[in-house]
Amino acid sequence: MVADVDDAVCLNEEAGWNQIAADWLFMLDHGEGTGVRSGSLVATSMLMPQGDRFAWIAMILVTSAWQRRGLAGGLMRRCMDRAQELDLVAGLDATEAGRQIYLPLGFRDIYPLSRWQADLPGGHMHEGVRFMVQDDLDTVAKFDHSVAGADRRALLKHLRDRCPEQALVLEQNGELKGFVLARDGRQATQIGPLSARSQDDALTLLDSVLSQGGSAFLDAADHQSSLVMWLTKAGFSRQRGYMRMLLKREEPLDDPAQVFLIAGPELG
Repeated sequence: MVADVDDAVCLNEEAGWNQIAADWLFMLDHGEGTGVRSGSLVATSMLMPQGDRFAWIAMILVTSAWQRRGLAGGLMRRCMDRAQELDLVAGLDATEAGRQIYLPLGFRDIYPLSRWQADLPGGHMHEGVRFMVQDDLDTVAKFDHSVAGADRRALLKHLRDRCPEQALVLEQNGELKGFVLARDGRQATQIGPLSARSQDDALTLLDSVLSQGGSAFLDAADHQSSLVMWLTKAGFSRQRGYMRMLLKREEPLDDPAQVFLIAGPELG
């Protein structure tokens, strides 16, 4: 399906999504993609295994001329069945409309998220924050594993290499207190993941990464009330909501207390 990347980007552009070719190439390299063609690419889906515990369902896209023909449902069922074959819990970040479709399939609400957008939010670098370097990856991956519930080293390295100027760590007395990563997008830079030991640490990292400038999208956990208030004051506007969901499971696989920004609905 690598040969279909340009067509896949056209599909997500039609849907108004932010992904670029680099996103698709990473997902295809580390996940399982399905494409439906009728001359051109008309539909896609992606299953992204996250370690040995769960797999993320994403990028279910159908071009407008082929909608309402059962393609999306068939692709969803294919992903669910494949996750079951791999003995992994299926998860996804559902739009508000998608949630109504996924609940009858057995998906359960875990916690809500919101997409926030700002054109030039601004910010400044804080004491204790520095750029992430290659030698940080082992420590950051261990930290992330404790928060995300899975080994995501490949994703962390990909994001760090892709936008090193927005890959930051926060340290205090030699201890890692949090990190943030980002990736370039078709419409704006996607900030996330951002994980931290406290809300103050998270806001320090967010203000620091925004100092790099440019339009920004981010997907924030609604339960982080201080973060939501900060985003509003900083000039961000809420685009839409998501619901983090797991199939036949009501308890989170990650640690919500330390999740502030996710990597994006397609990456978990």
